[in-house]
Amino acid sequence: MKTQRALSDEQERLRLEGLRILARIIARRSLAQSCPPADPTARTRTNGTQYEDVRRDRSG
Repeated sequence: MKTQRALSDEQERLRLEGLRILARIIARRSLAQSCPPADPTARTRTNGTQYEDVRRDRSG
């Protein structure tokens, strides 16, 4: 039977970082498939307040 060598601290850190990235990708994809498409006119900030659509006049 083959024995496994222990990972260095840097290799372990990189392994965990990669697993976290992969988990985020899977979670985002799963959520995107289960949620209805977002309404671009109803945008909400992370603190719960609505964005205001500001239209700037560019005629001058």
